Amino acid sequence: MLVYRLPRGLALDKPGSFCPGCRTPIGGRSNIPLVGFLLRGGRCAHCGGRIHWRYPLSELLCALLALAAWYAFGASPEAIATLLFCAALVALALIDVEHGLLPDRLTLGLLWAGLAYSLAPKSGGGAATALLPFPGPGQAIAGAIAGYAFLWLFNRAWRTLRKRDGLGLGDCKLLAAMGAWLGLNGLPLVIVPAAVVGALSGLLMIALGRASLSQPIPFGPFLAAGGVFALFLGPDMALLPGLAGAPGLTGS
Repeated sequence: MLVYRLPRGLALDKPGSFCPGCRTPIGGRSNIPLVGFLLRGGRCAHCGGRIHWRYPLSELLCALLALAAWYAFGASPEAIATLLFCAALVALALIDVEHGLLPDRLTLGLLWAGLAYSLAPKSGGGAATALLPFPGPGQAIAGAIAGYAFLWLFNRAWRTLRKRDGLGLGDCKLLAAMGAWLGLNGLPLVIVPAAVVGALSGLLMIALGRASLSQPIPFGPFLAAGGVFALFLGPDMALLPGLAGAPGLTGS
């Protein structure tokens, strides 16, 4: 719902779920995430129109990330914070793929939420009791500033060399938000995978004739994937509890 409504300037709280094609309200079992899509065979029960792939994909990704958060942190505030962080990344990635934009309401909201969460006490739980991947306020502020500055400077250099923008300010704001959540030392684990996978994907799309060197490719999805990687699979991250005794990646 967020992925559909936010880029179109629609209210997020009302009306309830509806078919984008015929605007018929969706309720009951048909509104249960994933289950409703399968029960309807991927089509609207009223008009028979196909349901967009974004709905089951976002629901599946959020379900998998919820399981990962529970495994990492158990039943704790950290698990809830992790799920909200990841859900925002999923929404931003899908919006960028479809619309080529990263809304300020999500990127800046995620930034301020990360800075605020850096002030909160962490309880621990699950596989991450020995070391939590969330930074203290000093690392969060430094990460936010460095994240924005890094991509801003990269874009300035790209513009000087190529006479056009290589990234949008939305990408800068998204990396700033990730810096607030993961800390200064967590940024390389976001940037390196995002850059490598993004470059390889771009080359593949060009080779297949689906893109050109002059055609912009959304970078937000790769940054979002890098953020999830840094949170769950980087050194000392929650899903690698055996490494929890190593020096902290995102300490305060």
